[in-house]
Parts: sequence; C-alpha cells; structure tokens
Amino acid sequence: MSLAVATASSETPHIKALKEKHADLSRQIEEAHKDRSTTDFYLTQLKKQKLVIKEQIEGLAERKS
Repeated sequence: MSLAVATASSETPHIKALKEKHADLSRQIEEAHKDRSTTDFYLTQLKKQKLVIKEQIEGLAERKS
C-alpha cells in the first residue's frame, strides 16, 4: 500500500503526523547522502526509522479500512 493512497479526509491526525515524520526522514536521508562525513551507521539508523514509520502508517490504514 502506498503512503499516498489514503485521502486527506480519511487520515487521522496520528497518521498525518506519521506521514510528516516519514517525509522528514526522507529529507534527512537525502541530505545525509550528500554529506561525505555521514557514517553508514547513521544512514542505516535513519532508514530503519523510516521503515518502522512506514509500517506503522500501513498498519493504521489497514485497521481503519
């Protein structure tokens, strides 16, 4: 399920907040890729956080439908 599937009217405030955090992590990952001093460990941690949030969003969306 895509994160963009749910319409704005069907999103709970919690799902909206998770999507904002997911987008923020995407930006952080993009910036980290540009910064040569970023460690692989840090980048991996960001990606794991992003995946956890994605799974939470999908789980909440499935329960709601």
